[in-house]
Amino acid sequence: MTAPTRVAGWGEAADGSVVTWTVAEGRKGRRWREVVARGASTVHALLLETDPDARFSHLELARADGLWTFHPEADGTLHGNQVRAGDLDVRHVRGWPFDADDAVIVEDSPISLAAIAWRHESGLVAGSAVVVAGVFIGADGELERLPTIAVERLSSGRWRVGEGTPFEIDATGLPVLAGGQQRALEQT
Repeated sequence: MTAPTRVAGWGEAADGSVVTWTVAEGRKGRRWREVVARGASTVHALLLETDPDARFSHLELARADGLWTFHPEADGTLHGNQVRAGDLDVRHVRGWPFDADDAVIVEDSPISLAAIAWRHESGLVAGSAVVVAGVFIGADGELERLPTIAVERLSSGRWRVGEGTPFEIDATGLPVLAGGQQRALEQT
C-alpha cells in the first residue's frame, strides 16, 4: 500500500492566475484546497472533498461576491446553497439529480478539474473519454446543470473536461501548472 498523498503546491494556471493548493488524503478520501489569485486580488478560495472512491462529496467555495456549498445525498441528488451579496434570499439547491459519478466544475479552478480527471484516471486509457453529468459554477457565480460533460484523457497525463482548455495532472492526480512547485505537507 502506498502512503497517502499529502502535498502542497503552487504555479500558474493557463489564464495567468497564480494557484496555491494542498491535497491531503486520509481514510475519508481527499481534501483538495485551492486559492486562485490575479495580482493582489483573490479570485476564489475552494475546499473540495472526494470520497475514498474519488467521487465528489463536498464543496465550499468563497468569492468576493458570495459563498457556495454543495454535497450529494444518498438518494442521488445534490443539495446546498448559494449566498450572494445583494440577493434578497439564500438560493437553495435541493433535489437536483446528481449521480455518484457526476462532476462539479468550478470555472477557473485547476483543482476542480484535477479532481475530475483523477476520478477517471484508472478507468480511461489515453485517447478515450467518458460522458458524465454535473454542475458548473461560473466565474459570474451562476449555477448551471449540465446533462453531458465529456471527460477526455488525451494522453497519459493530459486531459480535457467539457469544452475547456486541456490541462495536466501527474501520476498521483495532482495538477501540473506552469512554473509549478510541489512540497510535502509534512516533514519526514
